[in-house]
Order: sequence, then C-alpha cells, then structure tokens
Amino acid sequence: MSSNEIDSPLVEDGDDQWDIAEPRADALIESLRSFGYSPETAIADLLDNSISAGARSVDVTFTWNGSDSSISVADDGRGMSAHALYSAMRLGSTSPLAARAESDLGRFGLGLKTASFSQARELTVQSRASDGELAVRRWDLDFVAANNRWQLLRTAPDQLDAGALPKSRGTVVTWTKCDRLVGAADVTDHKAQTRFNETARRVGHHLAATFHRFMVGRGKITIRLNGVQLEPWDPFLEVHPATQNLGSEVLPLAGRVVVVTPFVLPHRSKLNASEQDTGAGARGWNQQQGFYLYRGNRLLVQGDWLGLGFARDEHAKLARIRIDFPSALDHEWQVDVKKSSARAPGSLAPDLKRIASAARRQAEEVYRHRGKVMVRRTSQEFVLAWHQVKTRDGEIRYQINRKHPAILGLLEMTENVKVVERALRFIEETIPTTLIGVSIADALDQQPAPFSHSRPELGSLLELMLEGLLGDGMDRDEAVGRIAAAEPFINYPEVIQAFREKIA
Repeated sequence: MSSNEIDSPLVEDGDDQWDIAEPRADALIESLRSFGYSPETAIADLLDNSISAGARSVDVTFTWNGSDSSISVADDGRGMSAHALYSAMRLGSTSPLAARAESDLGRFGLGLKTASFSQARELTVQSRASDGELAVRRWDLDFVAANNRWQLLRTAPDQLDAGALPKSRGTVVTWTKCDRLVGAADVTDHKAQTRFNETARRVGHHLAATFHRFMVGRGKITIRLNGVQLEPWDPFLEVHPATQNLGSEVLPLAGRVVVVTPFVLPHRSKLNASEQDTGAGARGWNQQQGFYLYRGNRLLVQGDWLGLGFARDEHAKLARIRIDFPSALDHEWQVDVKKSSARAPGSLAPDLKRIASAARRQAEEVYRHRGKVMVRRTSQEFVLAWHQVKTRDGEIRYQINRKHPAILGLLEMTENVKVVERALRFIEETIPTTLIGVSIADALDQQPAPFSHSRPELGSLLELMLEGLLGDGMDRDEAVGRIAAAEPFINYPEVIQAFREKIA
C-alpha cells in the first residue's frame, strides 16, 4: 500500500496484535447506495418499520418539485425518543443474529438507511414518542462526504413542511435530494414529472401486494398513497368461489415449520373484467405464477419458481403457491437485506417440487378445459366438444366428440345418419389448425369462451339437445345434467339454471 492510501498513521496503543481499521465515511456511505433496491422495495422497507412500531395508519406522499422533489412516509406508531432515534439511524443498529419478535419485520439493522440512500442523498427522520419531545436526525451524504466523518445532523432541512410532523406520537421519514429518482430535473420538466408519478403508481401496486395481509381483518392497517387509500391485492383470489385451495402442508425445518398452500385460480371465463384485472396483478397473469413467500405475513417474493427447475408456462399460469415461514428461519431461506429475494432451503426442495408439480398439473387442466373443476358441482362427467388424437405418424388431429349431447341429439333426430357423419368428417378434415395457431399464439388469454358473444343462441341449442336426448329415452333431469357438464354450457351455469326453471 502506498503512503497516499493511508488516511492517518497507525495509533500506538501498546498492542501489536491488531489495528483499528475504521471504514472511510465518504467511501462507504456511497457504496451503501448500491444494494440494488428499487423505489418499490425501498419504500416497502420503510413501511416495515412503521408496522413493527405498531402503526395503524401510514401515509406515503410523493411531492413533485423538480430537483427539490421529496417522498415521505408518515405513521402513527409508537415513535422514538432522541436516544432511540440516534440508535435507529446508526448503520448496523441491530445484529441480524439477534432474536426478534415474530411481529418485527426487520432483520439487519440497515433497512432504513440503505433503502433511503439507494434513492436519495438526504434522509431525515422526525419522531415523537407518547407526547414527548420531537426528535430529529438527518443523514446528508454530501455533508458526510465533505467532512469524511460519520456526522449525524440534529436538524431538518429548511424545505420540510412543519405541518406534517407528528402531533402526539409517530414518525415521519423524508427523502430529499432524490438524485436517483429525479436528478437535476426542472420543475417544468413534464417528462420527468410523468416518470415520478409512474414511480408512485408502481409503489402503490407493490405496497398493496406486499402488505395485503396487514390491510384486512381485525387491527388492519390503513395505507394511503398521496391521500388515496390503497386496496389490498390478494394474489390467490381466495374469496372467489372458483378458486381451488388444494390444501396446506406443514413441512418441518430447523426446529420450526413452513406451511405450503397451493392454489389454482379460476379460468378467465369464470372472471368478470374487474376480477381479471385483479388476478393479473401489476405484472400480468403469466408473470405472476409460482411461489409466494411470506415472512410474518409480509410478502417477500411474488411469482417465482425459486430455481426449482420449472419454467413459466402459459398453461400453468393459474398456479400460485403460498409459503409461510417465521422470521427465525431467515437464515435458512437466505433472506437478503432488501427483503425482496430468498432461496428455497435444499432440504425442502423435493417437497416443494412435488407440491408445485401437482399444482401445475391441476392448473393446466383448468386452463385447457376452461374451468373443468366446475364439473364437481354436477354428478356428470365433463364432456369436451373436441378430442385431440395422435396418429401413428405422430400427427396431431382433432375430432368432434360423438358423445357430446349436441351431437347425440343431432344424430338421434336425423333420418340420414351417414350424411351427418360425412359432414362431421368434412369439418374435422378441414380445420385450419395452422392458421388458428398463428392467429392466437400471442393472445391465448384473449380468446372468448364459446357463445360468449351470442348467448341468445344457447337457449335454442339447449332445447334441441334436450329433445334429442329425451328421444333417446333419457330422463329429463339426467339429460339436463348431461348437458350442463358439457361444453359450452359448463361455462354458463346461470343459463342452465334459467333453463331448469323454464322447463320445471
């Protein structure tokens, strides 16, 4: 090491076994900005502190003012005294090895600082504990760099709004000098303002997903973004009657337990437009499939197959698997500082693969057959209108199902079965499979269910099918049940119910 790399001479303290090697403040504090936070994960880290402090209301505010723009997170939690705030603002304020309460969403004692530094050069925290004195501490990275000392300021910057301070108790965290978010943009830069607003929108989606379990039920937390209350996003659509909960499994790990619950979401034909948007989430249906990791009810990872060998598949996109584990297992799951990534413990990999494989198979069935699970509501076996067959030469061909009630009814009523059979064969042989495949390859999810745009025709088709089945000697209730379990009527239970009432 050259002499100019040494900031100060060694301190002689009578011990030749070690040196004090304090990090350079200006160098380390800049390095701490590169932990890989996105604005969404950074702000979620701030809310972890609010929730751990017992907050019941949290306000996230994006204030546009060009290069002087700011972002704040205000809560009504327990607040902190000056001493507690000083401790919280220290880097590494808590050891990651220390035991934590199950309700504590922290781990490394770095989140508040590293999350904030990743987006802004100035972090101010103002806090009041139970009608006590207002405590203020501020990290200004420019001030630290200029003095090369870990100097924590006790004042707030002039631009902060004094009206936003907690009146009785609570904490306000504010980012200013938001160089990573707005840079040197002028207040009249509309493109920069649009990007700033888009960041706020993404943050809203992320918070609604990350903390959705905290936003419902007894003792729920209210989270507002720029004054608008966020609605929780449940990735499993648990309240929808067509969602399949495949049952939970409890897996032991390092003296604790991990609870795994696979879900298969409804086919789009079972969802209205609003439900389809909700199920798609911020990233779309295909990107949301996979595992969802929860630590203390807080969502860490959403829609990831955790490197277990599964690829994102259009036909498996309805499979979503919830994993719940306590904070005591952070090390086993290799939870990172950002609390946005984790890895499956090797000992759990076989079970997780088994559960995922089963969920994917069930999701594929629902996807391929447009909600086949609805058959369980009737005593009849599900009947497809078409069958896929593979010839000896390996070709894939499609045949009309002669056992479909509509075809049975047609054959029963016709006097010349051979003519009808030739017509069916003509249809089968001339299906433009290549053209169909090309046309819908990029829009599988946008294909409408059969008769979705011509429901009035279903009534006439029902009468025709019923007449044919009755003519074949079938009981009326059995005939209607057979029809209800066949395409396309399995997609329209309300039509079947209305028909039952009509013929009753």
